[in-house]
Amino acid sequence: MSIVNIDGSKIKSLREQQDLTQLYLATAVGVTTDTISRWENKRYPSIKRENAEKLAEALEVTLEELLEKVEVEEEQENEQQMQVPPSPAETAPGSRFSVKKVAIVLLAVGLLTGAIALLLPSKNIQIICRRILPEHAAPNAPFPVIIRIEADTDQEVPILIREELTGDGWASGRGSAGEIKDFGKKPRWIGTLNNGQAQFTYMVTPGKKSKGKASISFSGEIRTRKGQKRGNTVDGSTSVRIIPYHWADDDRDYRISDNEILIAYERYSAPGEFGIDFSSLEELWLAGRYTWSEANASFESTNTPLPEQ
Repeated sequence: MSIVNIDGSKIKSLREQQDLTQLYLATAVGVTTDTISRWENKRYPSIKRENAEKLAEALEVTLEELLEKVEVEEEQENEQQMQVPPSPAETAPGSRFSVKKVAIVLLAVGLLTGAIALLLPSKNIQIICRRILPEHAAPNAPFPVIIRIEADTDQEVPILIREELTGDGWASGRGSAGEIKDFGKKPRWIGTLNNGQAQFTYMVTPGKKSKGKASISFSGEIRTRKGQKRGNTVDGSTSVRIIPYHWADDDRDYRISDNEILIAYERYSAPGEFGIDFSSLEELWLAGRYTWSEANASFESTNTPLPEQ
């Protein structure tokens, strides 16, 4: 796999000059908006060359314009070295080290190196594992948790995720075989990295009587190797506050706006994923307003304007 180093600030500048969104670039390249953000902020400067080429095409520039200056200079130097004509001694028919012989040797070494690389296990894969949560959720109202994994490899790598909840709530989701499981306070998932990416989604339901300053905290780790005693920490959000507002209602005004439902879809939807009840979210959005029924511990749609707060 060919890896290149990109200039994140240049990517961000070009995107903003063309009034493009991170979502547009993510769709064009085939990655997530979180990945685009990490590239622009130089948190993940080394990427697959094919992704860099797609990025350059989406920004309508050459690949060289997106690369770090040092790497561009190295590529130019390599090109110049390749253009140096061979000496008469190297091209002489009876020469021991003719260009043809050297090329054959280099090709054989390259093929052998590639074969060895495919046979050896990947032990030092750079993995980014991030948890995505809403800032708040209501009692007895399930909310989604997304674990997104990206790695600098295109090999199929098995991964194991262990999560743990602290607070009044329990988790459910799909097991490795696709079956619906009640995880309790310890969601578990095993899967495979495909083209360096994977995602694990589960739902958390807060307790019915959660009140006041209640919250649910999250911690977790990811493992990629057999016998690995300690995994890498799952980064990202770690806590959800339990208050009587829908998890998609970011500004907590008892109204799901167009912008809020679009953000909810972008952050949490994924084909075939389990448990994200967008139908109930859409009902609240279409109604315009909603209220919280403490007696029933549920949301109720309403067309009656709410009083000024």
